[in-house]
Amino acid sequence: MKLQVRLVLLPVLVNGAKVNSPSSSTSDLLARTINALGGLQALNDIKGLTLQSSDYRSTTLSQSYSLDSSDQLIATGATSTISFDFSDTLITQRIDRNLTYDYFWAHAHRDGKLDYSLVVQTGSNGSACFNVGGSVDDPSVPFGYADSYLTDYLVHSAQQSALLGVLKQFEASSSQLVYSVTSIEASGVDYPTLSLPNANLALLVHNDTGLPYAIRSTETHEIYGASTNDVVFSNYASVSLGNSQTFKYPNRIQTIYNEVYVLEDYTISQISANPQFPDGYFKAAPPTPPAGSPPDNVAQLPRTDNEYPRSEVHEFYETGLWFGPFGQQNNVSSVVAKPVFPGGNVPQIVNLYVGTVPDYVQLLVEFEDGLVITDAAPHRSKIILQWVKENYPGKSITHVVPSHHHRDHAGGVGDYLAAGAKLVIPEIAKDYYKNVNGGKFQTITYDDENPFIKQDKNVQFLSFWKNENPHASDWTWAAAAPACSKFNNSEVVIIDADIVNPRPGPVMRWDTPHAMPFFVDAVHRGIPLEATLVGAHGGTGIGIGTTDSLINLVNIAGFTYPNSTGTKGWC
Repeated sequence: MKLQVRLVLLPVLVNGAKVNSPSSSTSDLLARTINALGGLQALNDIKGLTLQSSDYRSTTLSQSYSLDSSDQLIATGATSTISFDFSDTLITQRIDRNLTYDYFWAHAHRDGKLDYSLVVQTGSNGSACFNVGGSVDDPSVPFGYADSYLTDYLVHSAQQSALLGVLKQFEASSSQLVYSVTSIEASGVDYPTLSLPNANLALLVHNDTGLPYAIRSTETHEIYGASTNDVVFSNYASVSLGNSQTFKYPNRIQTIYNEVYVLEDYTISQISANPQFPDGYFKAAPPTPPAGSPPDNVAQLPRTDNEYPRSEVHEFYETGLWFGPFGQQNNVSSVVAKPVFPGGNVPQIVNLYVGTVPDYVQLLVEFEDGLVITDAAPHRSKIILQWVKENYPGKSITHVVPSHHHRDHAGGVGDYLAAGAKLVIPEIAKDYYKNVNGGKFQTITYDDENPFIKQDKNVQFLSFWKNENPHASDWTWAAAAPACSKFNNSEVVIIDADIVNPRPGPVMRWDTPHAMPFFVDAVHRGIPLEATLVGAHGGTGIGIGTTDSLINLVNIAGFTYPNSTGTKGWC
């Protein structure tokens, strides 16, 4: 497809002040942008591009320590080759990447690496296929075609990052383009903008140079609400087409969320225009099923909806934690629940999980006026709400207590709040959750000196936070026990997420530097040595699978725990 646009120069900025107002003509702005990149003829002559990078890096908001920054690395580095085929009306993208994970992700990627080759065909009938690697369970095995939700994210991402492809798409749909001015709140800079609403794409242009600043898409985020996702282009350089023609292309490309948080970032070390791609270079090649068996991996059409928004798939896929849609294969019958102390004095204290393995264990405590639940893993929350309705007639979950803000532990908070539960969080996390469920919920906050406490004549529940906690700034842990009149050291249960994950035998998987301070805090809070610990993750074969005695865990750690701690804050 050839671009056919009229070139009209727009006014520019002089010393930061606007000289006249920029024209609102969409064709004028599109023409100026194409001219800034090298002109119509040069761009029409580009049928393919290869971008090579040796310093790809990525971060995460959903697993960060801070509540307001992307301070946690995902990829500490990667060599990457991204190729685009523009010879057809639809864009085809191929990514070949050798990625090294930060040590934080050792729980999911024990070798610390992920090598893959991914082919993406854009369009409403697009597809995404891993020809090499891509499997979290076994990185050496080709993953094949992605599921429909991951396909949607990868297709949209390929389209959004293909700068030249977006310009072609905008030209072909010029009658649908909308002109506006986008103000970046963080910097105070205004950008003339062309939007293609049906494609959820907007082109932000530097007013002084006409060069593209970013291609924006908008989305809904479970925590942040209405959000922006920008692919930002900078450090433009001239690239030769080999026929005396040149064009400009960015040497740095970043994904910036909500105008501030850099999620992906790479510098292009080499740009090749119109390379000779080998035959089959852009062909999807899923694994071949065994002879005589039906195909078990076929292309899935892109799909996105409120249950699995693109923002969620982005977060889980880029951290290597996307395992496909959870709710489709699980329901109320998938809930596994048992009292922590079967036959004891507190049947009200139950731990539970949803699915076939105890990968996200929660504590459920029954009170006379309702139930308290810890954590809110995404999608499991709706299943648990229905399970509670069927198993606790006349009662509902009145309080949800997320252990910390990481998406795998708090992504379902909105479901509990929509069902009427109160959000119980440390004071420092109040602003973080303010947009959940449209802000329509009640909040109970607590701090270091004043833990959250709920109790009745049968049972009590406490949640603890202290400043500069490990793992996340709002990280908390909780405990439940019989009421004061029935208090029994051997029926105290504590639950933690991500710090101590019990394992069978004389080992356990934990965030080693943080386990000792956690035990110290347990002593300070008056947790008796006879207590039982339930980990949100792990597996021991005890209880529902993540349970172990506190005395066994501190012995493994080599921590000397006092025989008597008193009952501070309990009775």
